[in-house]
Amino acid sequence: MKTGNRVVLVVAFGAMLATSGCMKLWQKSIDVKTYMLEAPRELQLQEKPLAGKLWIDSVSVLPPYNVRNFVLRESDVQFGHSYYSELLLSPSENFRNALFLWFSDSGVFENVSIVNRSGMTHRLTVSVVKFYSDRSIADEKAVLAIKATLFDEEAKGLRVLFSKEYIQQVTVGEGAAGDLIRAYNKALVNILSDCEGDMIEALHH
Repeated sequence: MKTGNRVVLVVAFGAMLATSGCMKLWQKSIDVKTYMLEAPRELQLQEKPLAGKLWIDSVSVLPPYNVRNFVLRESDVQFGHSYYSELLLSPSENFRNALFLWFSDSGVFENVSIVNRSGMTHRLTVSVVKFYSDRSIADEKAVLAIKATLFDEEAKGLRVLFSKEYIQQVTVGEGAAGDLIRAYNKALVNILSDCEGDMIEALHH
């Protein structure tokens, strides 16, 4: 190899190492904050269970909302996502865990599971169809839309007890990531409260 070519190769290799080192330092310097969706209950528990075992299927989060980064709507046509804040779990896992905790504490069913479907009397399927922060309006809002369907697994054939889409828009406030999560939590509580009411009504029929 000629001396000139060696010099060029060494310089290029050194530049690559320098760039790689800078990238690692840059990545370490980013303070990525992680959050979880939670739905603290305030509703009263059912005094007596209305049904046996509820199995909660895996939650389907539709694209482009099935990412850990927060999806941001910047205008009527422009979307983006957060760089410095994200969910600790995948949206599907986070929503499913929240559903499990909510209905486990509701007293509506004798048992609620996301681990073992054996012996289930009812099955709940949930799809998250909207999950974004709307910054295209004057007051930023957390937008959450969920479709829930409850099946009676003991009935002959496929019996749908109810199927409904719920949507909530909650003002974010200051606009920080923590404020956005609090708004999402409030939206989720409102949706699960309405869903539980519809579930109780359906089980009474």
